[in-house]
Amino acid sequence: MSKIVTWKNSNGKLLGNEIVDAEKQLNVKFPQDYIEVVSENDGGYPHPNKFKFNDKEEVFNNLISFKEDDYSNIFEVLEDVFDRIVKGVIPIAEDPFGNLICFDFRDKKVPNVIFWNHEVADKDSEKSILFICETFTELLNMLY
Repeated sequence: MSKIVTWKNSNGKLLGNEIVDAEKQLNVKFPQDYIEVVSENDGGYPHPNKFKFNDKEEVFNNLISFKEDDYSNIFEVLEDVFDRIVKGVIPIAEDPFGNLICFDFRDKKVPNVIFWNHEVADKDSEKSILFICETFTELLNMLY
């Protein structure tokens, strides 16, 4: 059973082909559990929004948007980090400190959820990636 997460300040529902278009451009297929949430809550802020991994508390600030006119859309975010993020790692959410929650598509079609640390990425892009969990639903269930 999934934890109840409410979403605030979202851009609303995605009405067009934004996700399909992004999948084509990025050459990935997003997991269905993620598509269902982002389709209804594009750019939204979850409540609760904290989770623990690696013995630290982290914050899931907001979903990254698929809407072109959002300053925090998936392509703008990727453009901002393209020289520091590993190929095959796709941002899906932000924390308030410049780090990203991402899908890791490098080794398989069904991606793991990882934490991308922007400070470490400046020195070593591979070490900037830390495993959080197997699925987006699992991440949502970790929120408190």
